[in-house]
Amino acid sequence: MKPRALLTALLLLWWATPAPAQPSDGVRLMLNAFENALLTGRPESYNGLVMSNVLEAPASAARASTFAESEFRSGATRAVIQERDRQNLIGALAGNGYRLIVDAFVEYGGRARVATWQLDIRRTGDDEWRIVEQERLAAVENLYRLAVNPLNEYDARDFRIQAEDLELTLVEGTVFTISTDQGVTGLVLVGHGEMRFSPAPETEKGQLRILAGKDTLESRFDAAYLRFGALPGHADPTKLIPRPVDPRDLRRAEQIFREESPKSFVLDMGDLSDDRWSLLPSAEDFLAEMRTRRFSTLTYARSFSEAEDISVFDRRRQRNIAVYPSKQKLEERGRFYDEDDLAAYDVIGYDIDVALAPDRNFINGHARIRLKTRAPVVNQITLRLANSLFVQSVISDEFGRLFSLKAATQNAVLVNLPASVLRDTEMTLRVIYSGRIAPQSPDRETLDVEQQSTFEDDVFPRAEPSQLYSSRTYWYPQSTVSDYATATIRITLPAVFACVATGELIPDSPTLLPAGDGFAARRVYEFAAVQPARYLAFLVSRFTRVADTIVTFDPAADAGPPITGVVNSSLDIAVEANPRQTEKGRGIADRAADVARYYDSLLGDSPYPSFTLALIETSLPGGHSPAYFAALNQPLPNTPLTWRSDPANFEGFSDFFLAHEMAHQWWGQAVGWQNYHEQWLSEGFAQYFAGLYAKHSRGNDVFAGILRQWRKWSLEKSDQGPVYLGYRLGHIKNDSRVFRALVYNKGAAVLQMLRNLIGDDAFLRGLKRFYREARFTKAGTEDLRHAMEEESGQALERFFERWIYGSTLPSVVFDFRVEPSPSGQDVVLRFEQSGEVFDLPVTVTLQYSDRRNVDVLVAVTDRVVEKRIALDGTLRSVEISKDDGALVDVLKAN
Repeated sequence: MKPRALLTALLLLWWATPAPAQPSDGVRLMLNAFENALLTGRPESYNGLVMSNVLEAPASAARASTFAESEFRSGATRAVIQERDRQNLIGALAGNGYRLIVDAFVEYGGRARVATWQLDIRRTGDDEWRIVEQERLAAVENLYRLAVNPLNEYDARDFRIQAEDLELTLVEGTVFTISTDQGVTGLVLVGHGEMRFSPAPETEKGQLRILAGKDTLESRFDAAYLRFGALPGHADPTKLIPRPVDPRDLRRAEQIFREESPKSFVLDMGDLSDDRWSLLPSAEDFLAEMRTRRFSTLTYARSFSEAEDISVFDRRRQRNIAVYPSKQKLEERGRFYDEDDLAAYDVIGYDIDVALAPDRNFINGHARIRLKTRAPVVNQITLRLANSLFVQSVISDEFGRLFSLKAATQNAVLVNLPASVLRDTEMTLRVIYSGRIAPQSPDRETLDVEQQSTFEDDVFPRAEPSQLYSSRTYWYPQSTVSDYATATIRITLPAVFACVATGELIPDSPTLLPAGDGFAARRVYEFAAVQPARYLAFLVSRFTRVADTIVTFDPAADAGPPITGVVNSSLDIAVEANPRQTEKGRGIADRAADVARYYDSLLGDSPYPSFTLALIETSLPGGHSPAYFAALNQPLPNTPLTWRSDPANFEGFSDFFLAHEMAHQWWGQAVGWQNYHEQWLSEGFAQYFAGLYAKHSRGNDVFAGILRQWRKWSLEKSDQGPVYLGYRLGHIKNDSRVFRALVYNKGAAVLQMLRNLIGDDAFLRGLKRFYREARFTKAGTEDLRHAMEEESGQALERFFERWIYGSTLPSVVFDFRVEPSPSGQDVVLRFEQSGEVFDLPVTVTLQYSDRRNVDVLVAVTDRVVEKRIALDGTLRSVEISKDDGALVDVLKAN
């Protein structure tokens, strides 16, 4: 995970599209004259660039005067205008005029501004041009060329700088300032310093204990680089004592500034300026780059525009140590949030056309994006797109050609709108782009290697290559958050390759384009996603279609709460396989159909009308499941790798990965998650449904074995944090097994405990209600809780608080006694909890002298719970079952 937005994205990196190649002409000469006019700073200098008849028309003259007053400012020291686009004018100026899009960059000493202008120009002589109309499309003000102030150095003794949960003390050293005309915006600290980070949330303290052994992070530092909106809110500048500038101290401070300042708030102006230009932090923002002795460089950031606005990032290991909301943020929005609340727009549909050269990982793309604004006022559209891809143009059906900025380190393109757009405005953007882009690397659906053999690679057969472009590659321009939308996708490949993608393969696809005009033969695949998908993906390899089947669903399963949208009565299943996997592919089709039929029986819905299972060769088991298809990894025989110790490896049920990946069509795709904290609603549910299918197809003994593994890993790793921590589980130590142990296995075990607690009928009704209410939206744990409470009539707030939002485990002591009763004898089962009180179901096995076993389920929901059971024979023993998935080690009383 990259540093937070304050560190990189908030600090936009400007990207200017290179100017179109143009021969030296009168237009360039006119723009040179424009640059010289800007340097005068006098609005009347603009008149020499405008056609005389325009100045004679009152309305045109007024527009020219307004433009000049806005764009001509005194004090300019440098001006650059770069042409970005030139189009022939139509109408009265047809054949004798152009519409130009230009970028203008003007420096005023250490300050600068950049603007995008639309200029309509007309030829007035052989090669002389004048302006007939002008408009500013976008502007960024108050850019600063920052530097350490070489004239002031300060002695510091116990100089304290504070931000929320962070305290820096420069015990002894020197301080240099970084200033603008708006005041001090930064400091460089050099000397003997002490850092103390003490997060308020208990979960974050737990992560610090994993990293450092205690719930505060403390270290000495010898240098720090700070940026802020206002210094008085963080430190008392009167504690700094002026002293003569020591050249050695100054060189050291300047070196720190050169090394640390490019990481945040710095803009790359491309061909407009070679210098580094910076934005000023907002009043609430604070940044500290701290060179610690113990942890190398740590970055603390407070970025109030983020939902979780406090973060600490380990730059050397590229790990988030802490991410959480400030006290102010919690007061404003509460404990929970939906990432959609941060989105300025909603995507309605995509139309994607790409050509891929797999041998070079090179893609040419044309994307048409239909969107609807969500924010009250929108001036800029941010699109996610891979850093390595070059944007050739962005065109709006409503506004024409638009100017774009590229946030280079954030896989983002920022599109400036020529006018403010109000909420619920529909727009269409067309983006043309190209470049090299690496396929997606294996994610946490792929198991970890237990040990590596020393055999040479060429001893074993090599896997058939495949390339996956999915949610983490940003291969197409998309929303900044996962966003349900319909789509059409057109993919052109060399004819030797095949592909599967999000959507149904349309009739008569693929089509063959024969070799010619310097091109080898190609195939064109077309897919249509008529049901909404959270993101789009495609997989390229050498595939053979080995199976097709249609699954028809039982209409009786549809009973339950109403469902919005199209409900599919059948599912078309196809199996594509690498050449060596064709036999296995033929055998898996029927099992895939059985899985789909079973899941539909539980929920009364199959969200997508078709599903393609792609068997690909890899070194490790696992898979990936976007909407409409799943890639299922197939390790080759005799692989030297082993993965027996992975939490998601279930050797007793070979179809577990198949069942898990198919479950993602319902959980993770049809029902999304509101933010990274809620990822267990995808992975935990997929894990649980795979377990249920194991029980359905293989019986209770196999399911009991799966429950034991869920329980084992959950108990072993729960001290690493709550399920609600999402991707950050295991993140600090780079151990993805922790993530799978808790988000996958503990999430599934929690669902099993909930089922035992509220009963099968209420649980299955709640499951169906939750799914149907959340279908094609992004849900949270609270939505699940409300659905289960509605169907069970039980309050479940404490259940989810302990098992999902918390990481502690219950402490329970068990005892029993046999007492006489009117009908014979009763056994009284007694449970006593210490510490936090949990709601948990515990299965007690009563064994009679005739070897009969009777299981009794006890809902332990109070500090002391007793349950009386009438005995129908002589009791031989009483044991706590470990096969029911309950996440507790119950101790027997002495």
